[in-house]
Amino acid sequence: MWEEPKKMDDPEVFRSAFAASGIDIGKLVARAQQDDVKKKLIDLTNDAVSRGAFGSPTFFVGNEMFLGKDQLRDVEESIVEQARQPVSKTG
Repeated sequence: MWEEPKKMDDPEVFRSAFAASGIDIGKLVARAQQDDVKKKLIDLTNDAVSRGAFGSPTFFVGNEMFLGKDQLRDVEESIVEQARQPVSKTG
């Protein structure tokens, strides 16, 4: 939907887009209706909001927040940078 404008809140557009990507849309929709998935979505949304997220897409790397698809390169660079840092062992 970011590369080609698509009305992803339209169920037919949603299904078509995922099917075109090779994703089993029936399995995806069925899984999305399960209580554990709904709870996880609520928990992650509440966590994101408490951390300052106010739009989509929002990405967190550690405590740093990145907003927008144009930030994906920065997200990747931050992940790589953190992976290079030695792990601190305390205690």
